[in-house]
Amino acid sequence: MKRHGVDAVMKPLLILVSLLVLLAGLVSLWTLGSRAPDAIPGPSVDALLDLDFGAEGFTEVAADRPVRFPADHGAHPEYRGELWNLFGQLNDAQGGRYDFQFSLTRVALAANPSSRASEWAANAIYRGRLTLIRSGETGVRSAERLTRAALGLAGSGSQPISVWIEDWSLSNPDGVPERPRMRLVAGGDGPALALDLDAGKPPIPFSDLGLLGGDVGGPGFQAYLLPRMAAAGTLTLDGETRSVEGQVWLDHAWGTLPTGGGQIGLNRFAIQLDRDRELVCLQLRREDGTGTPIPACALILADGRVESFRRREIRLEPFERWLSPRTGVRYPVAWRLSIPFLELELEIVPLARDQEADDAVRLWSGAVHAKGRLGGEAIAGNGRIETTAELAAPSGI
Repeated sequence: MKRHGVDAVMKPLLILVSLLVLLAGLVSLWTLGSRAPDAIPGPSVDALLDLDFGAEGFTEVAADRPVRFPADHGAHPEYRGELWNLFGQLNDAQGGRYDFQFSLTRVALAANPSSRASEWAANAIYRGRLTLIRSGETGVRSAERLTRAALGLAGSGSQPISVWIEDWSLSNPDGVPERPRMRLVAGGDGPALALDLDAGKPPIPFSDLGLLGGDVGGPGFQAYLLPRMAAAGTLTLDGETRSVEGQVWLDHAWGTLPTGGGQIGLNRFAIQLDRDRELVCLQLRREDGTGTPIPACALILADGRVESFRRREIRLEPFERWLSPRTGVRYPVAWRLSIPFLELELEIVPLARDQEADDAVRLWSGAVHAKGRLGGEAIAGNGRIETTAELAAPSGI
């Protein structure tokens, strides 16, 4: 069964906003976050903000272009921007739990750069971010990378498949296209990871989720996800290295950079549930809180099949909001979700309230825990929510 949500008249707007949140890696593509290190080598924030992020000369995503594997596991330099975004939960032998997000973003500067002999010449900027929440702690640990694709400091390729920023990298050393194996490395003095990832399900093109009516069309992004990858490796924290294992979710996307702004906000939910199922939801809303939000959800079954649901089949409402002390804006951070057809009832709560990515695009990007019932039986899960800021909070909240 597959149903298509979101009315056709809303598709172009929903595509732009949803992919901004999905593909921006929960952070702006071109600015540093509020918790970045004091000094990061590479171009300045002001220089990045002055760039023209237009699409002229770059390849545009065609509506009829299928996702191709193994090629699409690699880099797409003909497109303006590209994102590899991973998040998941890891556990150690002592019962410790760690929720993390790791993102690598490439932004090209020109479609047809002139030939320059200097090794300092660069036609792309790469940015990475690692965030980690340790169970029992209240804060979010983070680390950043931002540098030019020069002197071998950063780059990406398809033969072999890899993307790297200094001592951070994601590679696809082996595995079949339908069940790829990857290697994630994030070194440094802060939180550090070295994980082997083994896909438990085939890649799912974003268009197959039915959230956008299956029709992207025109300029935009193309994307796929690997919603459940077994992870095993090491985590280094406070100078101590421990063995960990868990489950990871990967989003990989490429295309034209969208721009922020406007009065439209969007919430995105990506949850790994028990019974080898995953849930993806998008909710389009007005940032001022007026009007009726428009939700769409897709449930990925254990065998990889997708069931999609439109707004009249979904109840999705926040029951807690968080006010940022830094930016003074408010975000919906705890939610109740109901899909009566599935007998699904979920309560989704953040692991920490302060998970704001204070960038040019205001986002709350947070690790969450979900619990409830599915088909009359108890169910739980873990994942992430990304939500844009509300311009005005509802009265009394």
